[in-house]
Amino acid sequence: MPGTPFGSLQLYPSAGVIYSPFFGVFELRKSSYSFVLRSILKGSVTVMTNIKVEDVQGIRILTLAHEKPTNPVGKSFAATISNALREADADDSVSAIVMTGGKDRCFSAGGDFNEVREVEGDEAVNDLIDWCTDLYLSVLDVRKPLVAAIDHHAVGLGFQLAMMFDWRIMSTRADMFMPELEHGIGASVGATIFATTSGYDVSRHIVMSCRPISAEHALSLRMADEVCEPEFLVERAVQRAVRMGKYPRAGFSATKKVLTDRLRNALENTREQSKAVHREAFRARAMHKHFNNVLGLGNTEAVGAVS
Repeated sequence: MPGTPFGSLQLYPSAGVIYSPFFGVFELRKSSYSFVLRSILKGSVTVMTNIKVEDVQGIRILTLAHEKPTNPVGKSFAATISNALREADADDSVSAIVMTGGKDRCFSAGGDFNEVREVEGDEAVNDLIDWCTDLYLSVLDVRKPLVAAIDHHAVGLGFQLAMMFDWRIMSTRADMFMPELEHGIGASVGATIFATTSGYDVSRHIVMSCRPISAEHALSLRMADEVCEPEFLVERAVQRAVRMGKYPRAGFSATKKVLTDRLRNALENTREQSKAVHREAFRARAMHKHFNNVLGLGNTEAVGAVS
């Protein structure tokens, strides 16, 4: 029976199975749908979308599905990501989690500038730092193995988000990028993350060079753990997640907590300092021209960004 190729996978929808040279034959994705997350806030039901959820062999695949292929992350989308991760972590049928930006899409090209340009005043800037920091902490708090499948670009917030994962796989065409200082944006949160995970000199180079890091370079810096061709990225991530998902959970979770505590503490310690950095950057308005250009607004509207 002929199948539909998906990388080296063969899909047989009518039979309800997938064949993979890595996994053999297994049941077709049990669920594939736009994730509608409902949470009760003050007696009302809030519905958030933008994440596609699939389950394969006990692996929860979370595909970021923003209407824009760059997957920009704003406050609401960040909350959706955090809640999707918490739900997967609490689901006993899920052994590990993969996050991807989707086929031919960015993992995330950073913050949602359409949203951030509406921010005015110190308290609003403080809130930006809080929800960004809370997003990163929510990823670190997941007890199960987390694999990031990174295609195209992971920029600013997207780069920092990827660094919260237990295992990072990049496609050969992917890069990671921190251009903030070049455009007058504070990079204190990113600097803290990279210094904690990769050391001072690596952090210094990434933040001050403002240049993309290729997949091979990221691999040499251990900011990526594997590199593969784009068409095999999700399959490779699932393969890794299956392996890590077989680790006995109690030992893995306890070890992960100890391993990530240093980064968790660093994020908390820089929270107030980073608020001060970004308040100063927003007041200087040096980033406005760049982000107006990104949004096609000319120089008539002020925008900002947080990293």
